[in-house]
Amino acid sequence: MSELKGKEKVDDGDRSWLELLNSVEASTSSESEKLQKLTQMILPKCVARLVTEMENKMMVEKEGLKSCHEAGVEEGKQDYLIDKQKKQKMNDDRKKKQKTNNINNQRKRRDLEKFMELGLEPPPDMPQVFKDCIKGLGGSEIKLIIQKYLQVTDLRSQQNRLSMSLKQIRSTFLHEDEERKLNAKRQMAVTFVEPCLSVSTVNLAKWNIGSSLSYIINGDYSKVLKNNRDSLKPNAVVQIWSFRVQPNSQLGFALIKIIDGEDGHVID
Repeated sequence: MSELKGKEKVDDGDRSWLELLNSVEASTSSESEKLQKLTQMILPKCVARLVTEMENKMMVEKEGLKSCHEAGVEEGKQDYLIDKQKKQKMNDDRKKKQKTNNINNQRKRRDLEKFMELGLEPPPDMPQVFKDCIKGLGGSEIKLIIQKYLQVTDLRSQQNRLSMSLKQIRSTFLHEDEERKLNAKRQMAVTFVEPCLSVSTVNLAKWNIGSSLSYIINGDYSKVLKNNRDSLKPNAVVQIWSFRVQPNSQLGFALIKIIDGEDGHVID
């Protein structure tokens, strides 16, 4: 037992190792009995301590797993709610787009019916005076782009734009490079023959309006409105024609009023 006397730091939780050793040595002179007594005194407490430590460790791990599980469940709920909101928004946007398309289609059919009633379907040809003006500019390749009713938004100088819905375009009038330019959100300058036969320069762009794409004439379009304020009125029927000016095939437009918006008089 003499080799165990230096282990003063070992204890059974209540008494130091030295106290236990002295107590055992005082009770018997037999080395085997001393070892047996020491084993009986220390082993149960060591085992109990190990069991307690293991239980505490398992408790910590269990609480950690529980926390992770709860965090995972909460995160799963958040992901579910976010996904649900995204799907709901997509569904709402789809319904809104469908509703807008239905309205646009109804308006297109209604306008077509009115054009037929007014004898404007098929559309009348470009008046000779405009042909002569375009010819004087060196223009050719004349195409009817759109026939439409002027909306209030087409006549507000503050908004400074004349829209042409892609769904109402009757002829392809852009070159591939020009289409790419507009798709890249860039504008291009075009020659513009006004209803009063004045010639100006405006810009052409492509915008999203509502749920549909439109070609937009802007730039100095507000000056066109000012020059033709006595002619261009809401609900007037107008045509927009395209042409090309050589030698560089410069794009141009002509805005022609066919029916006045106030009295319904057909313009010759």
